[in-house]
Amino acid sequence: MSQTFMLEPEIIAAAANVLPDLNNDLVLAKNFLKQQSGATGDTLYDHMVDVVHKILSQKPPDVVDNFEQYSWQVKQEKFRPNFDLLNDIYLAPSQLALIRRMDEMFRLVASKSQRMEDVGEEEQELDLEEDSLRPRIADIIEHNYYFRECGYGLSEQECYAVYIALNMLAIKEPVATIRFFGKIFGTKANYYVAETDLTIEELDRRIREFEMKDMPGEGEGGEEDRAQEIEEQKEMMGEGEAKEEKPKEPVPPKLPPIPESTWQPPPIIPVERPGQGVNKKTYYVCNQPGEPWVCLPDVIPHQIRVARLSVRCMTGDLDAEVITYPPFEGTERNYLRAQLARIQAATSVSPQGFYTFGSGEEEEDIDLEEGAGDMAFNPNPFYQGHTLKDLVDSNLTYWVHHGRHILKQGRTIWWNPNAGLDEAVEEEEDEGLQPMEPESGPSLFTPLSEDGRLEGQNAWSARVSSTLVPDKAVAYLRSNIWPGAVAYSTTGKKSECMYVGLGLKYQPPNFSPLQLPRPQEEYAIGPEVMEMADPTFADEEAYRIAHLPPPPPVLQGEGEGEGLPEEEEEED
Repeated sequence: MSQTFMLEPEIIAAAANVLPDLNNDLVLAKNFLKQQSGATGDTLYDHMVDVVHKILSQKPPDVVDNFEQYSWQVKQEKFRPNFDLLNDIYLAPSQLALIRRMDEMFRLVASKSQRMEDVGEEEQELDLEEDSLRPRIADIIEHNYYFRECGYGLSEQECYAVYIALNMLAIKEPVATIRFFGKIFGTKANYYVAETDLTIEELDRRIREFEMKDMPGEGEGGEEDRAQEIEEQKEMMGEGEAKEEKPKEPVPPKLPPIPESTWQPPPIIPVERPGQGVNKKTYYVCNQPGEPWVCLPDVIPHQIRVARLSVRCMTGDLDAEVITYPPFEGTERNYLRAQLARIQAATSVSPQGFYTFGSGEEEEDIDLEEGAGDMAFNPNPFYQGHTLKDLVDSNLTYWVHHGRHILKQGRTIWWNPNAGLDEAVEEEEDEGLQPMEPESGPSLFTPLSEDGRLEGQNAWSARVSSTLVPDKAVAYLRSNIWPGAVAYSTTGKKSECMYVGLGLKYQPPNFSPLQLPRPQEEYAIGPEVMEMADPTFADEEAYRIAHLPPPPPVLQGEGEGEGLPEEEEEED
């Protein structure tokens, strides 16, 4: 006992001379965690590394509450066979594809600009000629600055991406001018819309294709008519032979005549050719800047008339089906094109004098049937601007429409359905019937003061971007009929309009779709077709009794002869 008691102070002194080593302790702890399990051969250290890696890669909201679940999932994954490669599949994020498309767009535009800078001095003269042929792109970055001053427009990053996308459109498509029309919101994706003018060569090519469609081939039409005539003759011959071979049948009862429909389809309104009327401009759309631009087809009058009677939000898919009543001809790309034509006709506004007719001729000097309302106009080089007070005037007399009005026919130029029926028109006039009067609408550069009012308020609302700094302020208009349509103007020579919205027109009352037409009378009302109540059992029984055959008559001689044998039998 004495020796043991004497050694304890020595052990305490030796332990006191040794300082704690952190690295040594970590190595000992790590070796302890790396002890392998006798059943599976795994170590706690490797298991903890896998669990932490899984948590950091997935970043769940509640890690502490689900820590045991992640530990159990890591253990389960180790029991999978080695040839299972589903764990190693890499799923690229959705933003990566968009970034790659935008990078390709930036590289294309950058290579084009670099090629222009590397041109030598000898080719400068050729470049000057090419500059006149290059597409003119409206400066959306400058215009967007003024729209943002008014509280509208796109973000800076989005605006820059759209501007680069417009440059890509100028490189890939045969266009002469490009302007950013606006943005249409959809349920699945949005549409960025570019308004363009085609080059002269491309426009001539499309006009030739349009004329070839309207002119059917003589050989094809003749062969089809002949084939129809031959089939009708064969049917007639077959019916005649069958009638001769069939035996005579009893004459069927007389039935009312088969009704004939008196409904006549309305005349087909012709389509305005490319570069004219509602097809004056060509529109390209894409879902995201960097994606390829898609050219929308030309619009037909029937599509515009049906679009006026229906309300439908865009989906972002150009091939989506459009289910409306009246039925719409085409897919969403055609419906989008019809809505763009309506928006462009109603919301294209500018200060008075900002645009002028190129030739200087008056609109009244143009023939109504050949080009009224379809005259070309250009920016006025002598425009000096208006004061801010005039631009914000509530009467809106200093703002005009430069969009072509769409008539009820769905065209900007009225089409006369009686153009080829001069004799019929003369007969109607002799009988006292009035022929169809031509439609007319407001002409180009009509002041906004003549627009109709909407529930007691003006169709447009004029505002000022800032009242604190009048010298830097901008006047802007906001459409109350087409929510999302905005136009601005400075006191100088800058003005532009843009649309960012759902592509729907404002309707004061609740929307009610067009009702179905009343059905026509199939048969004339008469005893042959009148409905009667079914007879009851008592009526049928009374009818049966009333129509029973009478009993056979009884003769006197026959009655006496029959009674004699019975009396004799009784006597016997």
